[in-house]
Amino acid sequence: MPRAFALGLGAALALGAGLPAAAAAAPLIPLEEFAAYPQMQSPHISPDGKLLAYLGTLSRTPAVIVRDLGSGSEQRILHVASADFDVNRCEFKSDDRLLCHLDAMAYGQDGVPFPASRLMALNPEGGDVRMLFARSRADGGVGRQFQDRIVHWLPDDPRHVLIELTDPDTVFPSVYRLDVYSGALRLIVPSQPPVMDWTADNEGVVRFGYGFRGDRAAYIARDAADAPWHTLEQFQRFDHSRFDPLVFGTHPNQLFVLAPYNGRLAVWQMDLQGDGDMQLVFSRPDVDVSGIVQWPSDRHVAGFFYESDRPHIEYIDPEAQAVEELLERAVPNAFHAVVSASRDGKRLIAVSYTDVLPARFHLVDLTAHQVLPIGRLNSIDPGQLAPMKPVVVPGEGDVRIAGYLTLPLGAVPGTRLPAVVLPHGGPYARDSWEYQPLVQMLANRGYAVLQLNFRGSTGYGEAWEKAGHQAWGTVMNDDITAGARWLISEGLADPARLAIVGWSYGGYAALIGVEKQPHLYRCAVSIAGVSDMAELARDDARFYGGQAAASESMGADTATLEAESPIRHTDRIQVPVLLVHGRNDYTVLVEQSQKMARALGRSHVPYKLVLIKYGDHSLRRPEMRLTLYRQVEAFLAANLAPQQPVAPPVGRAIR
Repeated sequence: MPRAFALGLGAALALGAGLPAAAAAAPLIPLEEFAAYPQMQSPHISPDGKLLAYLGTLSRTPAVIVRDLGSGSEQRILHVASADFDVNRCEFKSDDRLLCHLDAMAYGQDGVPFPASRLMALNPEGGDVRMLFARSRADGGVGRQFQDRIVHWLPDDPRHVLIELTDPDTVFPSVYRLDVYSGALRLIVPSQPPVMDWTADNEGVVRFGYGFRGDRAAYIARDAADAPWHTLEQFQRFDHSRFDPLVFGTHPNQLFVLAPYNGRLAVWQMDLQGDGDMQLVFSRPDVDVSGIVQWPSDRHVAGFFYESDRPHIEYIDPEAQAVEELLERAVPNAFHAVVSASRDGKRLIAVSYTDVLPARFHLVDLTAHQVLPIGRLNSIDPGQLAPMKPVVVPGEGDVRIAGYLTLPLGAVPGTRLPAVVLPHGGPYARDSWEYQPLVQMLANRGYAVLQLNFRGSTGYGEAWEKAGHQAWGTVMNDDITAGARWLISEGLADPARLAIVGWSYGGYAALIGVEKQPHLYRCAVSIAGVSDMAELARDDARFYGGQAAASESMGADTATLEAESPIRHTDRIQVPVLLVHGRNDYTVLVEQSQKMARALGRSHVPYKLVLIKYGDHSLRRPEMRLTLYRQVEAFLAANLAPQQPVAPPVGRAIR
């Protein structure tokens, strides 16, 4: 469910404008720089404002690093990865205690992977390390699946947080008070089916719950810690007209929610003690509002986040707006967000980025009125990166599809380029204006890159998203195809050197694209892609509510799913295909690519299958990304070269 905005790293174009007639191409950036572990990410400042914890590299070693902001000295306190886990982020609970969130992998009795998380506590010096929840014989040694879902940080209590945990035999969590030093738990709110997600108010009182059983969902609430729970509403699980809770406001009964307004998601205010009526707080006529911006020092609502062709924050707090203006003077024409703050709010950690500026981090000292650089995502020269130009592509039936066109630096106007159509994953997600390593790698190698927010993408209103509903290989494919043909008609792409590359749903789009348009593309790359929709639906049944969610997204008619599955129609594919998949992918199981490879082989389609050991769905580790980039670079160079396409060996699998 949507939450308050937390930054992560996510118009018509005058074609050719701003490109010098004889501009020199950018120097070739080594693939290692695109794949490298970040120099800094997820920085978090201690409550007293003296220490900074972040994920980064020290002496070329990825680690959790703690920096003394006074002396500048740094210490590596934890490795970020092992065979069993990757550190996602570390946050200060108090000046002398950090909580690190770990993404883990678990396996069912059939050996199929599924996601899990862990919570580790340690001191800023790296001592007193404790994995807060141990595995036990009672749960088969697996432990609770998700162990880091903090409901409230209890900032006035230096030892405790509120956390939701499930028992091994249920998906419905209880809320506990957790001692971050000893690991001791005290039950605060017992599980109440169908609730799967709890929300606490600003005082740390759990006041709201949401969940589902079967196709029935419910919201429950209470007026105080000692008050009884009551049902606010029951409804069909996939009723998109309902609201999604965000955060509580300053008043204990004030709950901010996302709900539709004039066909767009907007922020509303609900009084939990009232009759359920909601008051509109913030909306946009053009795009959805994505969430609320909470100021990190005290979690008050400071503004609202939305994306048009660029991300935006609309501030309602004058002090927050003043910080925004301070950051804009330091890093002009960038998107800025405050991501961490000292308890008194005098020292802030902010991130700034653009499409060609990988994230830069700053310490904002409000007492000294200074903005000081403290780190960056990587050292790639922004001058070597290619801007993402907003475009609007015409589709079938007067549809207008927003997206981005990235042209390689030095591209001469009027020259047809080798090009890549790059559909996003999700499928119900969207592409955004930001630094994207794969896009920049492709542009740096001389390819024009088109990204479209085709129908089904989020952010553009209910009608746009629903138009792609259960239409993976039809409406969505139609829009992607329109983008490919637009590249050619506008004189941007060489029709003999056009590829389609995608990840996850984008991988499916690449495969269905070369099946349904066998003469449009010269090759396809599917990264962690879906090849068999019916099998994906069966695989998703291993998750609670997963089968119903798959049916809602893709449809439930077996004949239709088979008809729209590329694996059933490999005889129609006439161009080389590269399949890349992580062996430990639990989102799209690796068998999707393995079976597709066998089907391509039976149809005598040139293909290459690359299986990445320990690889997850996002191939997050540097060595995994480097393997991916090397394979994509070589494959596109071979198949989009001016001469006759060179096919990779049939049936070769790299493990």
